[in-house]
Amino acid sequence: MSRITRRAALAAVTLVAAAAAPAPAATPDTTYRGQAIGTIRSIDRTASVVTMADGLRLHAIDPEVLQPLREGDLVKVDFAHDGGDSVIRSIEAADADVDAPDTDD
Repeated sequence: MSRITRRAALAAVTLVAAAAAPAPAATPDTTYRGQAIGTIRSIDRTASVVTMADGLRLHAIDPEVLQPLREGDLVKVDFAHDGGDSVIRSIEAADADVDAPDTDD
C-alpha cells in the first residue's frame, strides 16, 4: 500500500469513527428557570418536596413556604434547577379563572 493510500484509508477510518462516536449526554442547564401552574398532588413536609399533579417534583429550600399549602391546591410556581433538583423560587395560590392554562384545543 502506498503512503498516500494509507493516509487516505486512515483519514476515512477517523471520519467514520468520529461520526459513530456517541454524543455527550444532555444535562439540564443549571441556570434553567421555569414556571408552572397546576394542582398539588402531594406534599412531603419532612423532605420539603411538593409533587404536582403532572409528576413535577419541586424542592423547597425554605420549608416555611410550604406551610399554607394543601394537597389539591391550585398554585403558580416559579422554579430553577439546582443540580438534579428543581428548586422552588416562589409558590403562591393561583386564581383558577385567570391563571389556569387553557386546555381547550
